[in-house]
Amino acid sequence: MALAVMFLFGSSYPVGKIGVSNVSALVFVTIRVAIMALLLLPFVKLSTIKGPNFKYIIFFTIAMGFIVYPMIYLSLEYSQSTSGIIILMQCSIPIGVLMSAIFLKENVSVKRWLVIGFVIAGVIVVGFEPLIIQKPLGMLFAIIGGFGYALASLFSKYLDKENALNVNAWMAIITFPFMALFMFIMEPNAFSQIQSMNQSAIITAIYSGIILSCVAQVGMFWLYKHYDVQNVLPLYSLFPIFGILLTILMLQETLTDYIIVGSLVVISGNYILQKIK
Repeated sequence: MALAVMFLFGSSYPVGKIGVSNVSALVFVTIRVAIMALLLLPFVKLSTIKGPNFKYIIFFTIAMGFIVYPMIYLSLEYSQSTSGIIILMQCSIPIGVLMSAIFLKENVSVKRWLVIGFVIAGVIVVGFEPLIIQKPLGMLFAIIGGFGYALASLFSKYLDKENALNVNAWMAIITFPFMALFMFIMEPNAFSQIQSMNQSAIITAIYSGIILSCVAQVGMFWLYKHYDVQNVLPLYSLFPIFGILLTILMLQETLTDYIIVGSLVVISGNYILQKIK
């Protein structure tokens, strides 16, 4: 299950890159959230509103729906290196560890601080990739997205007892109207973009809305509900590997020395970071 989820997460970047090559990032993410909201609507529990964890669902929605989703596609739209964006997004793991130390008062050993520095060094190496540095907005959006994902992971710890379908349904339903409004404000020609979507854009949007949002994302919640975090987290190191391999196969991107070295440092560092105490 974990391998399948990581493979799907890895596929989200090359698939997203194909999507934003046909329509703008805001249009693409709004369609993805709309599909997710429509499919998960039957699983919404209205009683959740009165529950003690509803505020954490709101916080999770802000982090995932309003930060992670748009930032992923904006970073892909504004960058020519999908592999570089995949690695830059991995900064979410050391940021997540730092947030756990600050907000959850979790103890971070000297070893983990050293590994965090190691991972950040790898991210910096990737940042010097010419295709990345030529378009700094893409790099900025990816780092903000990593920050958002770290926040989402933090809030998801408070939701491990909640039904995964219910949580993600609320996230999509709350996100959609605001994302649609923002899309129409920022993209006055949004309707014409949607009407002129080609086959690739339609397929990638449907894949993102159904497979990524309703299968992979819900599957990750299911894993956290049934298995210890320490057993699931190390497998996160596989999703950038899958993502880069799929990027090479689907987009025919060539890996530069910066991407190769940075990827080895970041992926190995994140694996070690999630294994040591």
